[in-house]
Amino acid sequence: MPKNIKEIVLNETSYRNDGLRTVVVRFNQPCTWTTFGINDLREILRLWIVGEEMKYPQSKGFQGRWMLFREIKKVFDETEVK
Repeated sequence: MPKNIKEIVLNETSYRNDGLRTVVVRFNQPCTWTTFGINDLREILRLWIVGEEMKYPQSKGFQGRWMLFREIKKVFDETEVK
């Protein structure tokens, strides 16, 4: 991880109206921007999936992680890079 990223974690509680927990990036020092490497993005996606499964578990018939997968796949399937 870049030195300015302290940790990437799943928020303990939800502050959203839909009850989904969010992924939080905490920094070592104040900053106005950062860049994410592939490992950072992988960790964000992994935790996002954990939060999605907590709210919409597949065991109860929800789409859970596969809804997120389809949205990401749409980005890869775009014919034009924007």
